[in-house]
Amino acid sequence: MTVNSAEFGAVLQLRALPGRRADVVSLISNYANTLDGEPGTVLFAAAVDPGEDDIVWMWEEFADAEALQAHFAHDFFRALQLELAELLIEPPAARPLAPFVRRVNPEISA
Repeated sequence: MTVNSAEFGAVLQLRALPGRRADVVSLISNYANTLDGEPGTVLFAAAVDPGEDDIVWMWEEFADAEALQAHFAHDFFRALQLELAELLIEPPAARPLAPFVRRVNPEISA
């Protein structure tokens, strides 16, 4: 178990337009490849909801308040917001969090 180095985090629920979840997944997958340009983004993860055909979940963690602000100002994030707006029923539902621990099994994640 490791103590989390992130100070800020969020869980987001994205509700895709009917039949458009695959498009949201593709868009988010491509976006994840841009995160090397955001050194303050500690963790980014996304998953589809197995019980809801149109739901995608995201988990994000940031090193500090400055990293969070840099994330919001990043060109790729702004582009993501514009593209998601065309694929979602409503704006993402975000729940801010204060992360304190993270564990990744090195035997499985390697």
